Amino acid sequence: MSELRQDILTGEWVIFAGNRKSRPYDFIKHSIPKTSDKTDCQFCPGNEVMTPNAVYQNAADGEWTIRVFPNKYPAVNNDKSECCDEDFYTSAYGNGIHEVVVDTAEHSEAIHDFSVKHIAEVLKTIRLRYNEMMKNPDIKYVEVFKNCGPESGASLMHSHWQIIAVTVVPREQKVICERNNEYKLKNGKCAVCAITEYELDKKIRIIDDSDNFAAYTPFASRMSYEIDIAAKKHIKHYGDFSDEMLDELACMLKTMLKMVSGLRENICYNICFEDTPKDCDGHWFMRILPRMGNPAGFEYGTNSYINPVLPETAAEYYRNILVKKNEVVK
Repeated sequence: MSELRQDILTGEWVIFAGNRKSRPYDFIKHSIPKTSDKTDCQFCPGNEVMTPNAVYQNAADGEWTIRVFPNKYPAVNNDKSECCDEDFYTSAYGNGIHEVVVDTAEHSEAIHDFSVKHIAEVLKTIRLRYNEMMKNPDIKYVEVFKNCGPESGASLMHSHWQIIAVTVVPREQKVICERNNEYKLKNGKCAVCAITEYELDKKIRIIDDSDNFAAYTPFASRMSYEIDIAAKKHIKHYGDFSDEMLDELACMLKTMLKMVSGLRENICYNICFEDTPKDCDGHWFMRILPRMGNPAGFEYGTNSYINPVLPETAAEYYRNILVKKNEVVK
């Protein structure tokens, strides 16, 4: 049996096909990350000369635990030397800012093993750089993301985040903004506020919640075991979170990532901040996207997804882990 579900925010349809979990598979995938030596890792303390100069670090060279610097191979920059000049097509210079946030001094440490206190410090550092980028009048949108493991798109083993600020609004964020505005005009509240309130009330897909955040498996999840963490209050931009809220977010993020890391050995996943473009009334939330399988022809051809795991099943799986964890604590 298959089911089609539409994402309120993007309008995209997701196909849930549980029978595809049983399909034959000829390829064995273990997601074993490429190992590298600390001596030649450009992100390890003591190797600062291998990267561009830091724009922020929380201690001296060789002693820091968080370090931020411009990406050595940026996706966007201020170089205006090359741009397609064909009149038939629309193009623009790839202007923007691209920074790397190295979030640990330990070469092989994963974020789900960080302390809550350290995750909070990382989140506050990201807020610092986010706010600095948003001051630039040319910047329209700032994307914060983390690729964990080779199947997530990570090219280096050492744990790190990336922040990319762009002078255009990406299509998905533009669509979310427009649909959110339409929803608000029709219903009197933003779509993310409504979704969060609904999920908290129904408790079907809720995993956990705190004073300021709710974690749930989205109704039209694109990825199996996908998690959204949304602010309960209508907060547009990541830079608007207080220290106390980021401390709270760090605790929830640690809990969610610890469960995601147990889905399978060496699981790969992405963390993406869904922020609000300038001049738009949006609502911040975060996506955690486990890479349980790769997009294939249907996904690339239609920009729609096939998911073999219903979000209700995923939420129940996560809640059961939390129950067992709480029983152990008691």
